Amino acid sequence: MRIVMIMLFSITGHHLFAQGGWIFDTNPLNDLTDYTTIYPYVGASFVEMNGDVFVDLYAAPDKLFLNNGDGTFSAIAPLDFDILNATAGSSWADLDNDGDNDVIIAASPSKIFFNDGSANFSDSTSEVPEFSNYGSWAGAIGDYNEDPLLDFIFVHANGFHPGTDPSPCKLYEQTEPSFSSEQITGYNFTTELYSYTNPFWSDYDLDGDMDLFIASGPVMGVPDYDFCYKNMYTETGDDTLMVMTTELFATQKQDGQCYNFIDYDNDLDLDLCLTNYFSAQTRFYKNNGGSYSTITTPFTTTTTNIANCWGDYDNDGDLDVIITNDNQVTKYYNNDGDGSFTFLPGGFSTPTATNGITNADYDNDGDLDIFTNGVGNNGNTTSVGLFINDTVAANRHSVNLHLVGVSSNRSAIGAIVKLHATINGNAQWQVREVNAQNSFQGQNDLRVHFGLGDADMIDTLMINWPSGIVESYYNYPADKFYEITEGEGMINLPVAEHIEHQNNVSIYPNPAANYLMVETAITDQFDRYLIADILGGEIQSGSMHQLQTMLSVEELPAGIYYLILQSSEGKIAKQFVKLR
Repeated sequence: MRIVMIMLFSITGHHLFAQGGWIFDTNPLNDLTDYTTIYPYVGASFVEMNGDVFVDLYAAPDKLFLNNGDGTFSAIAPLDFDILNATAGSSWADLDNDGDNDVIIAASPSKIFFNDGSANFSDSTSEVPEFSNYGSWAGAIGDYNEDPLLDFIFVHANGFHPGTDPSPCKLYEQTEPSFSSEQITGYNFTTELYSYTNPFWSDYDLDGDMDLFIASGPVMGVPDYDFCYKNMYTETGDDTLMVMTTELFATQKQDGQCYNFIDYDNDLDLDLCLTNYFSAQTRFYKNNGGSYSTITTPFTTTTTNIANCWGDYDNDGDLDVIITNDNQVTKYYNNDGDGSFTFLPGGFSTPTATNGITNADYDNDGDLDIFTNGVGNNGNTTSVGLFINDTVAANRHSVNLHLVGVSSNRSAIGAIVKLHATINGNAQWQVREVNAQNSFQGQNDLRVHFGLGDADMIDTLMINWPSGIVESYYNYPADKFYEITEGEGMINLPVAEHIEHQNNVSIYPNPAANYLMVETAITDQFDRYLIADILGGEIQSGSMHQLQTMLSVEELPAGIYYLILQSSEGKIAKQFVKLR
């Protein structure tokens, strides 16, 4: 085997960009690294758009990025509309049950776009009644009446949508599978003007129907009640939302921004995190078998919080949370597994304030990555971008599930997923709900992710579908991507086939001190290499036609670099760290 020594010399300084196990992506082959925004209050959503096994990305108000499956994204034609102010969000699901994800855009004006299955989107806003030139702060797709058709709501923050007429919220139910919406009225949020901010659908009481929560932060220093409604469909069979009057979170005055019902303590009921803005502290409500009590956490002692974004970022078997704030840096709070949280100052963070945040395992390596959007009140863009979960999850196991409804809505919105596994010697359940709005003006990936710690097997997987069907699966291996179709079983998705090209290349040692060895599994798989710095600037390039190449990096300053391998069939990039 022939080994070629290539000497590289740098003329550029570098800075280490990895922190707390996260890497801020500056890959020059990734179109996301060129993304920026001028807007403070815009969200983002990881969502599958084109029918492959890699989750794509929407950055409000109009930018679309397709996942190439090699760690990079390609920008495609943006959604065709212009907004009149600095607020925009989205909610994604298969509205017309044709097998792909569509989107409702909350903006001024608001829009609805339908997907043709290949990430080509057509404006269908005119099909929605009483919706012309409607300004909204956020929207949410949910299941109002437990049929196979998805419903949706837009909320209007009165006084914050210049260029559009003041209006209450707009609630719509679908009446035909091919998409035909009918406006629902008669609730105070559909008749009264108010500072509505973010709506959320969640089956908070796990009774089989999705309830509605509308955060409505006054932001003027005087807290007020949010709009919380229990869905009475299971109890009465009627499509009725009843105002909550006894639940603790509904009877306390809030400055509401973002609701999330999650099972943080793995006791099979849903607790509540509510980020509040200036007029009230962020609150955390523990569910004690149907009654709620407030508990103090490191993130309930602060204000002007925006999003609370939940996920098992370290794959240890419990849910952690990342909190955004439009006046402070983003903060990561680790679930300690004993009912408490710890702020990790060396964990995930952003250099400056940001608002929108979404998570997904975008690179299908078993852990949750992060994208942030919105520049906060300081207008600094350095916090906007993709943060790759590099070592946070260590070598802990996980599983990722894509649910497909049949009798239920195609996106399985409202499904409750329960997983049982033995983690660190303890048999425990975990619970997730499939939501199309669970961040600030955006959502996390619709695929369901569970961290499993040292468990390499799933003992039991139970799915409560929105149709009422309950299915169970037993003894499945961890570290897989499964697709579960209602009534038809579970299959293993062929993720490995799509990332084989990327995995045919290895580089070591990494971090590197004096040299970097590059090995490819296929002769002449790549014919050129390029070394780029953290900003994408080329340092040196050359040819390569062998299975193994040794690169000297002795003269490079410490920092993060990209080795880019090129061929006629495409490119891949590998990141490496140069030690001092």
